[in-house]
Amino acid sequence: MARRLSYSHEVKNELARIFGADVDLLRAELAAMLAVSGNKVDGRMEFITSNAAVARKVVALIKKIFTDAKIEVAAVRRKVLQKTMKYAVRIFFTSQTENFLNDLFSENYFEKIVARPILGVAYLRGAFLANGSVNRPEKNYLLDISFLTKSAAEFTQKVFKIFGMYAGLYERRGFFVIYVKEGDSICDTLGIIGAEKAVERFEVARNLKEVRAMVNRIVNCETANLNRTIEAAQRQIADIRQIIAKKIKVADYLQQTMKFRLKYPDDSVAELAAKMGYTKPAVMHHFKLIHELATS
Repeated sequence: MARRLSYSHEVKNELARIFGADVDLLRAELAAMLAVSGNKVDGRMEFITSNAAVARKVVALIKKIFTDAKIEVAAVRRKVLQKTMKYAVRIFFTSQTENFLNDLFSENYFEKIVARPILGVAYLRGAFLANGSVNRPEKNYLLDISFLTKSAAEFTQKVFKIFGMYAGLYERRGFFVIYVKEGDSICDTLGIIGAEKAVERFEVARNLKEVRAMVNRIVNCETANLNRTIEAAQRQIADIRQIIAKKIKVADYLQQTMKFRLKYPDDSVAELAAKMGYTKPAVMHHFKLIHELATS
């Protein structure tokens, strides 16, 4: 039986197919991917991912951006018992690639993104592709991106702010993680970076989840009301039996209330009042008097 892809994997597969003709957008997306998951090793930058579509996109971006690109792709398993295949894209330094990497996270680069927010769109897409994850909307709402360095995480936080969105930041096991927890913000993020199909799936699942939650609240409320009705009726019947056992004389109108309660033990006070031709407050007062007689 085929293993079901994670929701994050599905979103990344969709995003990995997005390309444009504007080389500045391609550069912004690649910059984010390398900043998030790139690691400099012996004259090269190594990018590792478990998603084949993401690895292919990195290779495609490099070829589109750099005329002197030298790359190598390898499939690796880093741990003995790890079943998931990982793909390593090795980018060897050339004059073009090295200059490009040196510009990452410079203030000038951020100013370019502010001047052209569309660059921020590409940048966030690349960051999510590199090391982002998002829960299925049926679960708790959470979208996060893990970074190797705090500077990269803080830079991406600033990009989120360009679009009026807040992303929290915390450290986890040596990684710096920015996160978004609200459903609307997650939808906005997925929509901004171009995951249109993922947004549709998220909205449908979220609406279904909210409807189920509303139904559960209604059922729980009705169950609680029913339990209260039953408990009240049982107390009233116990009071009536005490009065009968003690042979306490009661007024005719209270006798009528006692008879109706014994005849309709499952009715609420409102239902009982309607059958007797009284108001609910009047019948509640009757039961208060009955209780006082039973406990006197």
